Amino acid sequence: MSQTTIILIRHGARHDYANMEMWKRQCERLGLEASDPPLSALGHAQARQAADALVSEDVAAILCSPYLRVIQTAQPLAHRCGLPLSVENGLAEFHHAPKCIPPPGKRVGCYPEVDDEYTPLHAVTDIAVSESDGKESVVEYFRRIRRLACELPSMYAGRTVVCYSHAASVALVAALTSSSLQEAGKFAPCGIWKLVRKSEGSTWEIQIRGDENTGHITANDPSTFPWGFADTRRGLDWHESQWQESGRLGPTAANEDGEKL
Repeated sequence: MSQTTIILIRHGARHDYANMEMWKRQCERLGLEASDPPLSALGHAQARQAADALVSEDVAAILCSPYLRVIQTAQPLAHRCGLPLSVENGLAEFHHAPKCIPPPGKRVGCYPEVDDEYTPLHAVTDIAVSESDGKESVVEYFRRIRRLACELPSMYAGRTVVCYSHAASVALVAALTSSSLQEAGKFAPCGIWKLVRKSEGSTWEIQIRGDENTGHITANDPSTFPWGFADTRRGLDWHESQWQESGRLGPTAANEDGEKL
């Protein structure tokens, strides 16, 4: 079997981080979802540069998180490759609140590249959320990432799949390489992680690291910076404990009886 390649890309600079007070006022005035901001102008430029860096790859599919900033980051590569954007819930944000984010069919009017008929590896109903706030816990996020690490290699065996996501998805690198969150490190805006497996059952080789982006991105906004779990309020050690617990529990299982959102 030929090699399997997984390319993981973080979204570009966020509009809300660069315009905190204005975005807060707009969300309050217009009833917008604050956790689903668009890219800034710089973020759009970064997305185009990231696409330029990937045009030589033989891309078979483009998967992306359901969040707007990630769809916008993935759009330039979809244009260059002539491929649709498959919205994959497994790539959704840390502390994901599924009911707050529009489904793919609601994105098509502005982003016709979105394939509203794509069946995600991770259904919305597979995401376990708290009854109190509708958000996914940290350990459940990690279990979701572990499931994605199991399913992507078999689904795209012998091909190249590009996955657009968020900074916390650096955990996917840890899951594929059987490493710790500390070893996986950070994820830069529009950073590119490229992992290759030569044959089924062999180990994953990191060919490109995504903890910095200076090789293909010409400018960065300090408000959207390289991020790792050491940068969280609870710190790296606490997240490492949750990572280990997710390994003990195993990947998220499919939920066939859940109510669809």
